[in-house]
Amino acid sequence: MKILIDARFYGLENAGLGRYTMNLIDQLQKLDRQNQYIIFLRKKYYDSEKFENNFQKVLCDIPHYSVPEQFELPKLIKAHNPDLTHFLHFNVPLNFDGTFIVTIHDMTMHNAKADSSNLFLPLYFIKKFAYKKVFKHAVVKAHKVLVPSQFVKDELVENFKVEKYKQSLSFERKIKVTYEGI
Repeated sequence: MKILIDARFYGLENAGLGRYTMNLIDQLQKLDRQNQYIIFLRKKYYDSEKFENNFQKVLCDIPHYSVPEQFELPKLIKAHNPDLTHFLHFNVPLNFDGTFIVTIHDMTMHNAKADSSNLFLPLYFIKKFAYKKVFKHAVVKAHKVLVPSQFVKDELVENFKVEKYKQSLSFERKIKVTYEGI
């Protein structure tokens, strides 16, 4: 199987997302020598990181949460023709139509209020609208949703109680708790 990992958060400057990305790739290299992996990396880590033979690095210096992410990233993914793409954060491009899984770490931004931001109010609401649209797309269209705790799973189920999901338990079933290491 050819698995593409959007590892653009790789690196400790990206806090928890960066650490999660680094540890996931490190452990996959130890555990899986059979599947083929394509790892999208930003320029900062592209030259310095060395991976196992079944891991191929691809330079992908597309900024997170950007317009190019929405339009250029799907084209780059399609050019590599993966069987499965793993997005390590909710920022799945809206026009991405391949099979994917997504990791949702928390729903902090979902519950944020306008008074917790220092953005100009109209800009805050535009960004919040875009965030919610991209987030919903990620969790609804994903083949599987990985979460780090039962609490986050419960939050997702509560926030996405759409009638069509109630009739079919497929939404809740596709959310998998995968506890992160210590």
